Amino acid sequence: MKKKWQLIIPLVLVVITLLGYWLANQKNEGEPESAKVVKGDFEILVSATGELEALEATRIMIPEVLSDRSIRIRQLQITDIVKEGTVVKKGDYVATLDPAEVEEKIRSSMDNLELLKNNLENAKIDSSLSLSEARDDIRMSYDKVQDKEIEMEQSVYESKAVQRQAQINLETARRQWEQKKRNYVQLERKHRLHIRRAQELLEREQKEFEVLQQLKRDLYITAPSEGLVVYAKGRNNQKIRIGSYVSRWEPFIATLPDLSTLQSVVQIQEIEVPKVKPGQPVRVTIDAFPEKKFKGVVTRVANVGQEVEGEFFNGFKVEIKVEPDGKLLLPGMTSTNHIVVESTPDALLVPRLAVFSDDEFPFFVYKREGLSVVKQEIKVGGENDAYYRLEEGLDEGDRVMFHRPENVDAIKAVPL
Repeated sequence: MKKKWQLIIPLVLVVITLLGYWLANQKNEGEPESAKVVKGDFEILVSATGELEALEATRIMIPEVLSDRSIRIRQLQITDIVKEGTVVKKGDYVATLDPAEVEEKIRSSMDNLELLKNNLENAKIDSSLSLSEARDDIRMSYDKVQDKEIEMEQSVYESKAVQRQAQINLETARRQWEQKKRNYVQLERKHRLHIRRAQELLEREQKEFEVLQQLKRDLYITAPSEGLVVYAKGRNNQKIRIGSYVSRWEPFIATLPDLSTLQSVVQIQEIEVPKVKPGQPVRVTIDAFPEKKFKGVVTRVANVGQEVEGEFFNGFKVEIKVEPDGKLLLPGMTSTNHIVVESTPDALLVPRLAVFSDDEFPFFVYKREGLSVVKQEIKVGGENDAYYRLEEGLDEGDRVMFHRPENVDAIKAVPL
């Protein structure tokens, strides 16, 4: 009997050990306590959200005459605009700008025109009267010269003193006559300049009045060509809408994009942009078509960064050409872009959560070897959000742990 139990006990222990090992393996299979080293395609991605934009578009702008500085209108409000996405033909209605300030300027200009016309007429009348009086003075002065000449001729029969006095009176009369002629020339020039100035002011006001009338007609905005209306962006990168203001400093109302030049435009952080190069493939998801994956390719990377509004980093503009694949892609659609900056097929992959580091090894894993665990140093060649790419230290199928074992100090370290 005793001998029988001596045979049974070792068998039971073996069964318990095997059962424990099987349960441990089952636990590892069912719970995320460990993982296998696998082969697969390794990719390093740079991801960013963006928006579809047309690189070429026809701009719908404020009336050209509004750029005339003589108008002195700082801004105009949009009182009506067609719905974004409306397809228009050349000459079709797009928007209306508030005419109130323009009409007020027209009324004021009409009053100024009336005043300036009166000023010009008064200047001409004043000139005519003043010059007429000046010509009368010249004629009277000339008559006086003739009188003095007669007195001079008659003084030959008088004494030398009388003759001398007659000569002085004649010279004085001649000087006065010459002075009046010179004064007339200056007076004529003065009135001519005054009239010219009044004429110029009238012509300037007349031109401004005509520009204002043209501006009033142009407040009815039409499409310069056929296309799909997309609202422009104004202050704070906000889209133009009814109630928005436009001016010579912010002249764009809407655009008619060339859909054949549509691209996804993203801002890449400065720490990531060195990885991004033209020609790299991109996987694009567009919010309007969440079930669809689009192919893309990087076409341009900006050389100069700029501060991204609302963020605390500088961004570099990256343009990505997207293949529509039969879908109607429109400007303004939001996109998620995964740029493949590195791709290695059939690489050995180990989950990031299973890789550790300490003072002994820069990278290592806890690898299962049968019923035991070893601390295995590894060499990695790259990383992404999920995996490290292995270069040395593990083989396909090796199992690594996600957590440090409890008896970590007693675990054997295996260097490369």
